[in-house]
Amino acid sequence: MIEVRIEKLRFIVEEMQIALHLATELSEPFFARTIARHILVRAENFIEHARSLRRPLRDAGYDTNAFHTAKEAYAAQFDEYFKVARHRLSAHVQDFDFGKRIELWNDIEVVKLSYFVDGAREIYEGLAKLGLPGHTSYAPPSELSDPRIVEILRHLQRSLDARTGVEMGTDALAMTRGNTSASLNTTPLHARAAQLALIRRWIALQLDLRHRLIAHPRIVRLFKARLLTDIVSFCDCFVTRPVTPGAPQAMDGLDRLLQAQGQSSAPIDAFVSASHFATELAAVRAIRDEIGAHLEIGTAEPLAALLANLDAFDLDKAVAFYQRVAAAFVKQCLAVPFLRLYAADGSRLYGVAMNSSAAAEPFGGTAAPPQAASLQSPPINDDEAYRKNLMRWLDGDESQRGDARDFFWQAFMGSTIVASIRETERFGSGARFHTEEFRKAHQFLLDALNDGLSDIDFTGVLDLILSCRSGYPYPLAEILVRYGQSAPTYRQYWICRALSEIGSAPHEAVSEFLNARSFSSIWAIRLEAVMARYKSYLKNECLFRANHRGQTRVDHDTLVTSMTSTMTPEQRLVCFIGLASAHTGSLAGVFTKSFSSNYAAFQAEIEKLLVPLLNDDAARSKAAVLNQLIQTHDYVGVCVHAAINLGGVESHPLFQALIDSCCNGTIVAARHDQATRHLAMCFILKKEHRIALDIAGPLADRNPDRTDAQILVAQILGEMVGAEAEARERLSSIRGAYKLSATQDAGLAAVEAQIESRRTRENT
Repeated sequence: MIEVRIEKLRFIVEEMQIALHLATELSEPFFARTIARHILVRAENFIEHARSLRRPLRDAGYDTNAFHTAKEAYAAQFDEYFKVARHRLSAHVQDFDFGKRIELWNDIEVVKLSYFVDGAREIYEGLAKLGLPGHTSYAPPSELSDPRIVEILRHLQRSLDARTGVEMGTDALAMTRGNTSASLNTTPLHARAAQLALIRRWIALQLDLRHRLIAHPRIVRLFKARLLTDIVSFCDCFVTRPVTPGAPQAMDGLDRLLQAQGQSSAPIDAFVSASHFATELAAVRAIRDEIGAHLEIGTAEPLAALLANLDAFDLDKAVAFYQRVAAAFVKQCLAVPFLRLYAADGSRLYGVAMNSSAAAEPFGGTAAPPQAASLQSPPINDDEAYRKNLMRWLDGDESQRGDARDFFWQAFMGSTIVASIRETERFGSGARFHTEEFRKAHQFLLDALNDGLSDIDFTGVLDLILSCRSGYPYPLAEILVRYGQSAPTYRQYWICRALSEIGSAPHEAVSEFLNARSFSSIWAIRLEAVMARYKSYLKNECLFRANHRGQTRVDHDTLVTSMTSTMTPEQRLVCFIGLASAHTGSLAGVFTKSFSSNYAAFQAEIEKLLVPLLNDDAARSKAAVLNQLIQTHDYVGVCVHAAINLGGVESHPLFQALIDSCCNGTIVAARHDQATRHLAMCFILKKEHRIALDIAGPLADRNPDRTDAQILVAQILGEMVGAEAEARERLSSIRGAYKLSATQDAGLAAVEAQIESRRTRENT
């Protein structure tokens, strides 16, 4: 018994020293304190084990007076400084006063921590004079003198120091970080959401550190224990834990707090109901309880057995479980308007100066004076800055692209004017004149387009233009029209697509460009130009009617007839579906409200044209499905339903037209999951499984409560040659994570049979 406890004490002391070493090599306070939480957990474990060792020592005849005095003094100091922080910020994440939580967090600093780390080592070393069995002379862990670890941490610190910009912080400790726009979280519901956002940050940070230090087993093990502990804390804050009322662990989860406020917790409830939430959480909690937040106090299990259990536990599986729970949290936040902010935690904010925080305290040493926020204007008239930022946009990571977009946004608004364009807006017998400004930044992009950009870079420039369209759309459309006059046919198609999203009007050059191409001999360009004219019409006619008390400038049906009268019946059907789908995309709501009767007419006409093509049964079940899809505004679903029910299927002339129009985005997918699923199915029908997977994967990730979304991913993988191993892994994951009906299990079995059949064919 004595040997087991001595071994555990030594392990605790070593982990405390390793954690302190890692924390002190990172001067970024939030990172350092996140790591240092492990010291608080292990210090409390040390006290428990030291107290449990005293009686066996006395019973064995050892003089324990000095040992007892030292450990109790240590325990008293711990209770004064860190006991609450251990319970509220480390082993658990529990409710606490907003300001007190920040105070506790800032109290986690190197001087106090060093006292407890050194004190634990001294108490352990003091046992040497007793000649205890199993006690060995203490030597610092090798990790403390390994230069590779120091270099990894210093490289990380350099990257942290190089960060620019301001981020949104909705977590409970956002105020302790500089360059963060923090929010107050004072009501119980908001406070719980903020706690969950905080734990997400801790887990992401620790996963990154574990990955960087993967070559060092004891550090990897340390972070594994921390991650499992934080995963349990996240789940306990998310779903109310079933414990005895009044128990220390009793705490309302986000689900119960939502219900108390009269809000629906349906995303949480659906996830818990569909998944093996309780079973998976219990498996993580068991390891967390014996070597994560605690270190098994009994002597029946020696340290080696506990470490073996920890090492054998599948962390990847636990992290996958956590990711599903975190996705359910995000889905729940998005479902409640006043919680949506928490789903955006960590998002980059632009147009905001960097700042220090009054609540931020250094982890060790003396705080450097806060840097003054830079208020210098960006070089929005510098050609080299244009080139540099365009390369950042085209080739950079997410952060670099964000910086580049912010730069061009400001340059489009404020760079030197190089030309003025006079525009006339006509309505009835009147007219209004506008002067539009074409600036140096616009000319730079036009020159770049004319300079022989590759197709990939061309689409990248279009993405940049579209990302800035809400600022000052007119000159951005002018860039595209000037380039588009002599652009290759393929690019004219994409220019029409971009112009439909910009919606610049009145704009004579755009109108002439789109009008000319709406009668193109190339159907794809013609259809896209018609769609662009129609989307621009919806946006601008809506604004005109709103500003002129319902007056009409251009009649809806007259415009549609002028664009579609010369089309073939098949072309008109595809076009009508596309025009109807425009009412479900980014314009839906404000811009389409004035055209509700016209939209209803589109719906009726589409149904009238499609029903005869469906080869329906006596019960008219296919027509009923078609009507349901139309009523849910799912025109991609309409195309999928029509395509797979056409006579001759793929040989039917409409099959390719319908599916292609969905895949290239001419027929807009409505902004709901049903339409997204059908869009993935379009690419499956085209045998473009990789793109289908790129659509279905995120759909499954953001809907962890929907088993059918997970199965769709497995089905796509099952059809992909070369993805057999990934498919089997996905099938195993679904079976382990979800409660499957007989039908769902049969669907997974069919995927397995498909993979096996393909393997058999390849081997014969």
